[in-house]
Amino acid sequence: MTIASNQNNVIPNSIVINTLRKGMTFLFIFVNMKIKINLCLIAIAGIFILASCGGNSKKEEIKSSDSLNTTTTKIPEELKAINEQLDANPNSADLYHQRAKYYYKNKDFKAGLEDMMKVMQIDSTKADYFLTLSDLYFVINKTGNAKAALEKCIKLDEKNVDAMLKLAELYLYVRKNEKSIEYINMALKVDKYNSKAYFMKGMNYKDIKDTARAISSMQTAVEQDQQYYNAYMQLGLLTAAQKNPLAIQYYKNAIRIQPKSSETWYALGKFYQDMQDWNNAITSYTTLLQFENNKFVHYNMGVIYLEKIKKPDIAINHFSEAIKLDPNYIESYFGRGLTYQSIHNIKLASEDYQACLSIDPNYQPALGALHQLKKN
Repeated sequence: MTIASNQNNVIPNSIVINTLRKGMTFLFIFVNMKIKINLCLIAIAGIFILASCGGNSKKEEIKSSDSLNTTTTKIPEELKAINEQLDANPNSADLYHQRAKYYYKNKDFKAGLEDMMKVMQIDSTKADYFLTLSDLYFVINKTGNAKAALEKCIKLDEKNVDAMLKLAELYLYVRKNEKSIEYINMALKVDKYNSKAYFMKGMNYKDIKDTARAISSMQTAVEQDQQYYNAYMQLGLLTAAQKNPLAIQYYKNAIRIQPKSSETWYALGKFYQDMQDWNNAITSYTTLLQFENNKFVHYNMGVIYLEKIKKPDIAINHFSEAIKLDPNYIESYFGRGLTYQSIHNIKLASEDYQACLSIDPNYQPALGALHQLKKN
């Protein structure tokens, strides 16, 4: 009886959409050990509620203290400095914008949005304000308003590449690939060397399963920016899926940029494992374990040592480590049970198979293994 390496722990395709760019934060890199693109549909609806705000007409004075001093918690120095300036200049849109970006950076999205409402009351004529507003709307899932804010930004600044790429990203997120590529091409007309644009074009092609053009776009991205970690990761994933040894070099380039990237070391180890290069797989996994104790890595190493290198004692250690990290990791109980059975420790093998059934009474591999033990 054999067991397969864990197939649910492959590196995220969503490295996706990870920070898609330096400083652009619409989508997030999901750094777990599961390779899925979670492109959930988001309704593009809603009207930008501030579109009717005037630009430089006289405004009623806004009290800067509305969201200040509401708690006895010590205020960080950066925020305190902005607050003091606002007390002296309560009608400064720039200062409210600065504070909104501070709140955004520190994940106080409600306070940030409140400040952006004040910004718009004072001055709704600056493109940068709408970029910040779109970020805040997006993180609270008001994607219709985020889209409208970006469209307003482009109306105010027809060459605003950031807004174009964020709109492209939003359309990619809802899988409207043609519209996404349209905005990417608009951005490239303004800046033909923009690495993020080529990366996002590659992600669109990947999404529609045009692998050749996805790889070509990612290669152009790294030609423009040789430090583009996400592009190297995507190139690794795309070529690994083709069983192309070039994946190794792409992963190593990603590691050059982020030496302690657990997802890259995992992807490299998994590629070696899939290519039956057991020693390099173990080397990659062992390196990862130096800075992250990962249950999937222990499981995969257990499989290799059990079935390929034939060192059951080391296999047992890895399966046991995986179980320590996740007491409900049913595959690791089964793997350890098989290992005990391979060295004729029927008692401990039976206990691990029973542990599988305590997690899932219908777990067929364990039921079959126990039936076989009873027959023997």
